[in-house]
Amino acid sequence: MSYPPPWRSESDAAAAVALTQAYPFAHLFTAHGGLTATRVPFVADVEAGRVKRLRAHLNGQNPQCVGLDGAPVLVVFSGPATYVSPHWRTQPTRGGTYDYEQVQIRGTVRVVADKDFFCRLIDDLSALIEPQYAEVGDYPVWQTSMAPEGYVDRLFPAVTPFVIDVEGVEMISKLHQPFPLEDRLSVAAHLERSSRDESRLIAAKIRKLTEG
Repeated sequence: MSYPPPWRSESDAAAAVALTQAYPFAHLFTAHGGLTATRVPFVADVEAGRVKRLRAHLNGQNPQCVGLDGAPVLVVFSGPATYVSPHWRTQPTRGGTYDYEQVQIRGTVRVVADKDFFCRLIDDLSALIEPQYAEVGDYPVWQTSMAPEGYVDRLFPAVTPFVIDVEGVEMISKLHQPFPLEDRLSVAAHLERSSRDESRLIAAKIRKLTEG
């Protein structure tokens, strides 16, 4: 028996790219020196429609930095998720569950002790993330060139920038696919009434699958 089951595996590389860009604040898992996790914003570099590399940085005092160069790692990008109650199906014969999407990326780290690389990373992160919060105010996208003189020079020795050379990408899309159509539509209808943005996003994804 394979896990996850085939119906949960999303084979569309573009969908995986889109999720990493919409939800760049991901968990970095390492096993050198013991299991450790840190949540870090990532830039996903895409080539030929697929994630080729990930770029990020850690606070230099983070224990994960020790032995990080050359280490195998797992990065998990968590997309929208929502609880689904048995009451929301036409036949509540199975228990509650969560529907969700995520991307798991495995690879090997290269630490890059280069200030220009770090500046490009921060600029790329700002260009990716700040437009997602444009409703907060009409501001230009922040770039390192806007920092006070000497700020980056003082900051750089305290961080550990790195690249992850991607070796495997797996996207999980659990959206009630194996349930009867009437159950899926009922779940979507209930989620559409939720005040939670994530629940409504999952509802839209369920409906899109039923219409496809």
